Amino acid sequence: MNRIWICCLMFTLSLGSAVWSQEKKAAAGTEKGVAGLEEQVRMAVIKGDTSVLERYLADDFVGIGPNGIADDKSHTIQALKDGTVKYSAIDVTEENVRMYGNTGIYNGRGNVKMSINGKPLTADVRVTIVWVKQNGQWKRVSFQATQVQPASTGS
Repeated sequence: MNRIWICCLMFTLSLGSAVWSQEKKAAAGTEKGVAGLEEQVRMAVIKGDTSVLERYLADDFVGIGPNGIADDKSHTIQALKDGTVKYSAIDVTEENVRMYGNTGIYNGRGNVKMSINGKPLTADVRVTIVWVKQNGQWKRVSFQATQVQPASTGS
């Protein structure tokens, strides 16, 4: 279940705007382009489409879920492909992209509605996602998710 939880949140906040022309902007190294790639990933996982993940996850991709467990590219894709993980909504509430040469750092927050093995789950999550241009292609190399805890009401 822990590995599935990681996969579930790995693509929780794939954000930005989802048009093919934005992928070209990412190739130029723009913040909007990296956000556009994130949007493509987000839309794909909601549809259960793994082709975008197969294309953009680096072969050495590492994703770390809120429970601290790491996962790789193949398991992440398989959990979505076999229906173990299903997303119904990913609503972005915050996002920011910073560029450092051929590296884009995406920080975001969002509300996720999904199911794991048929069990419904909702979560408020913050993510840090790293994109790197490798051999002329943008690849998602790292993902870290943290579940946001409810604010204390201070008794």
